[in-house]
Amino acid sequence: MIRLPALSALLASLLLLASSALARADDGDVLVQAGHEGRPASCALFPARACNLGAGAAGDREIAWTPVVADEATRVLREHGYRVLRRPADYVGRDSARAAVFIHFDGAKECASGASVGFPETTSRAFVDAWETRYRAWFPFRFVGENFTENEHKYYGFRLVDAPEKMLVEFGEVTCPAQRAWMKPRLRQMGVELAAFLMERIPK
Repeated sequence: MIRLPALSALLASLLLLASSALARADDGDVLVQAGHEGRPASCALFPARACNLGAGAAGDREIAWTPVVADEATRVLREHGYRVLRRPADYVGRDSARAAVFIHFDGAKECASGASVGFPETTSRAFVDAWETRYRAWFPFRFVGENFTENEHKYYGFRLVDAPEKMLVEFGEVTCPAQRAWMKPRLRQMGVELAAFLMERIPK
């Protein structure tokens, strides 16, 4: 049984968490979400949703990497005059944008995966192809496919934004030693590459 003071403290902490994660519906040029960012604390907002903390290996964690990429992409886009909606994993609200990207790194049985993309049927083939062409030319490891899991194809974040172009990007497999060693010093460059791609596909 929870005593009243303890219950009050619990309710207060949940209200504080909810207020910090509120994102009013907004309009922007690009929405950038960092996968798993803000968890596990933000999982209290949606208790029915799995509280996935992301992949990790050898002390490196997806949850720490995705904000680095997202922040750098956001910085570059804003420097070029784009209105960027920067979102964590869990938030309350619905946005609209010209494009939305969701940043992740894969985890698998060691070196069984690589880079991939997920997207809904409404995303254009040209948008997906342009990213794949750009990233394949830079990433020296496997590209494992498109929508190759249901979680990629029906990512919950797609439902939180009205945008003609939506894409989840798995930059590589953090659980593969060779991929991890290549990616770790290039996280900010990944953000630069993502921003450059978006500026090409979503001109001002």
